[in-house]
Amino acid sequence: MSDALDDLAELEELRRQAEELSGRLAAGDRAAAESSAWDSHEVVRIGLGPDGRIDAVEVLPHWRRHMTTEQLGAAIVEAADEAARRRSEAWAYGVSQAATDDVDARLPEQPSPVPTPTDPVDESSINYARSLLYVLRDSFARLDDLERETERAALSSSTTTDADGRVRVSLNGEHLSGVNFDESWLRSAHAPQLGAAVTEAVRQAYADRANATPLRNSWPYNELDRMTGDPAQLLANLGLAPRQAPRSN
Repeated sequence: MSDALDDLAELEELRRQAEELSGRLAAGDRAAAESSAWDSHEVVRIGLGPDGRIDAVEVLPHWRRHMTTEQLGAAIVEAADEAARRRSEAWAYGVSQAATDDVDARLPEQPSPVPTPTDPVDESSINYARSLLYVLRDSFARLDDLERETERAALSSSTTTDADGRVRVSLNGEHLSGVNFDESWLRSAHAPQLGAAVTEAVRQAYADRANATPLRNSWPYNELDRMTGDPAQLLANLGLAPRQAPRSN
């Protein structure tokens, strides 16, 4: 009986930690959502997606009045660096603010509730929490291998082009480090075409890098991503929030 109670206490503690961590991460994600920045000439804007990767490149039509064709690639890298910096600061502020709010919300005279027979735990939530615990344990067991792979990927450089070979982008890890254009195409391309071609090349570069990290995209880490990728769904599966009703067609 004591073993069963210990297991239940462990699962409840996991639930509590998951709720707190998910809340902080969600707060950081909200604060960092739709991060973007301009270059110093304010002719190139980089937008980042929820994962912090570049998902939009905008070049204003009058860019040639402010820089040469040779400077355009550097301006795109500059804007990407600034967008990443702003996102990092916003995310860190959101997480720290949520942590402060958590501390302020806790009252010493009101400790966290402990499961009792009158406070039942849904069986499906327990099973989900147990599965998550197993995945976490397997993930930690292979953490050294993942760390080595991640370090190699972070230090490696790669170069990718868009489908038509008009734009070539370079990544150091996942950091955009260079953008080069086919000169003849650049001279006649319109600003929207430039942004679209760079965006395509960057997305392809990210996809190529994902294929180069097989461990990160295999068990148990792909399963961990699936189970924890959506904070709201994670809370629902752990019984900490209402389950979302299926969408009707």
